[in-house]
Amino acid sequence: MNTHTMILTTMLAISSVGPTIADQVDGATFRSIGEGQWYHPIELEMWAHFGADQHRTLEILTRIETATGRRSNPSQPDTISTYGAGNWTYEFARVGDEAMARAKLVDGTARLAVLKEALTYYHTASAPHTEDANRAAALERAYAAYEEAARMLPGTFRTVEIDLSGEQFSAFLHLPEGDGPHPVLVFSNGSDMSRVTALNYYETYLLPKGIGFLTIEIPGMGHSARFDVTDGQTEKLHVAAVNWARTQRQIDTDNIFVQGVSFGGNAAARVWSQHEDLDLAGVIYTCGPLHSVFMAPAEAYDTFPEFTIDGVKTRLGLPTESTSAEFASRARILSIESVDAFEGDVINTPILAINTHVDPVAPLQELDSLLERGTNVERVVFHLEGHCPPHDQREAIVSSWIERHLQ
Repeated sequence: MNTHTMILTTMLAISSVGPTIADQVDGATFRSIGEGQWYHPIELEMWAHFGADQHRTLEILTRIETATGRRSNPSQPDTISTYGAGNWTYEFARVGDEAMARAKLVDGTARLAVLKEALTYYHTASAPHTEDANRAAALERAYAAYEEAARMLPGTFRTVEIDLSGEQFSAFLHLPEGDGPHPVLVFSNGSDMSRVTALNYYETYLLPKGIGFLTIEIPGMGHSARFDVTDGQTEKLHVAAVNWARTQRQIDTDNIFVQGVSFGGNAAARVWSQHEDLDLAGVIYTCGPLHSVFMAPAEAYDTFPEFTIDGVKTRLGLPTESTSAEFASRARILSIESVDAFEGDVINTPILAINTHVDPVAPLQELDSLLERGTNVERVVFHLEGHCPPHDQREAIVSSWIERHLQ
């Protein structure tokens, strides 16, 4: 096996997957929620990375925290359910509307920055992307802001419809300047990140290297909401997107890559382990839950942030009020062990695996067991505790890895 492992800061001992890992799942360590015990994660640095203005964001949070409406959970400031003053979706979407109005008054790079600001507020307003009508409306506005911003970048951009079993889902396609054919990265985020959050990834790291970008959402979210993952096939939209890409004249069919982050990392693992027939140039797995987190005792899910579980429930076709026992029963099929991904023939498709050294939902032991099947494996492990490495570091690594693996 040709395996290269890069451990950033530390070297780790990897043990085999054991049945006790699922019993040790602790959702309380999944996400560090600052600024008090809010329902939504307060992620100021990440929002700023996407384009939000930190001063305006703090003003929004202050209005939410000091509002006087009735809260569904009195201990959580952001649980005013009536759509209006103090409601999370209302407050973020309203500032998104203000940003869109400001964008009409400026040109060039200033306009692009304000559009990124708007799409970030709208996206934040819409999370965790359940069936709530106001959240869905905010996400639609995020898509519209994204499309305006994307058309300002060099090259071409369009929203495309991709077929899967007679139904369609939307994707964003970016291609660099020139007739091509261009290499392309088929990309998805996780269960609470829509495709609008990936614009900086393309602009900063992929576009300068001449790499196209085809971004989708996981089943059960946004314009992929007509699908779900009750069949366990988290990768089905990725596979459909790859097959669609092969029909496009401007895409280099010898250089199609797939990446999934967080929940999308589960899909990437499935693509790599179950679909070698796609003949991909490479797969990038990024901090995806593989097995134990889906096999945990029902009571373990009570320790996870409600925000996270509500999003995954929706992807699984469950109402958010479903019990932990119902969630546990439905989640089992998401383990990649259900398709024997830890066993089987060797896999020749190159894979880059990125994670932290202590990820509460993606233990390195499980990743190691998966990668044992590979003949061309590279790992990058950040000496960090928590779910997923920072955007800038991992995106720079991925773009360079893709460049090195172009055929």
